[in-house]
Amino acid sequence: MTSRARRPLVLCYHAVSPTWDHRLCVQPDLLLRQVRALSRYWKVHATFDDAFRSAATVFPALEQLGVTVEIFVCTAFTRDGAPLTIPELAGDDPAELATMTWDDLRGHADRGVELGSHTVSHAHLTQLADAELRHELADSKRELEAELGRPCNQLAYPYGEHDERVRAAARAAGYSLAYGLRGPKGDPYSAPRVDLYRRHTPLRTFLRVLL
Repeated sequence: MTSRARRPLVLCYHAVSPTWDHRLCVQPDLLLRQVRALSRYWKVHATFDDAFRSAATVFPALEQLGVTVEIFVCTAFTRDGAPLTIPELAGDDPAELATMTWDDLRGHADRGVELGSHTVSHAHLTQLADAELRHELADSKRELEAELGRPCNQLAYPYGEHDERVRAAARAAGYSLAYGLRGPKGDPYSAPRVDLYRRHTPLRTFLRVLL
């Protein structure tokens, strides 16, 4: 592989902390080693689901590396910067689960960070009735646009879960791009990302991207 292969590569992260020992949390130094390694061969776009407040600790370093950053926001939590209290994180330290406030997000947006929707409440979209699905997709988009004063055209599906009905609802809600996790390229409503975790050394990071 040579530097001529600098194709776009979208990464998916969540929390960033040196102290929280959780699968969804990557230590700052490891995250930057992962990104530096990949940036030699790809044009990296780093996305952060859930708008954990801790993620912002690596934004300046990513910007210095020329990596673009995007935050996907669950609007029900960011209204107060509340902990992301979803069943999968029950029992974890609320301080580690704290999310960014609207003021935090405005500040990041002013610095060039992109912002998208991660729905209202981080629901399992494929399990929702049609009305609930429309609420999660359309109301989060509307609130982000109202609070930030700019269009919200991108969505990341919670848990990476989507099906034909969810993709159609995302299109109907007005999104132009929606990310899942791994999957085929070509459909803008199932755009793939590479999700990386604390177990991925730089070598394992390459293998995860390539395989």
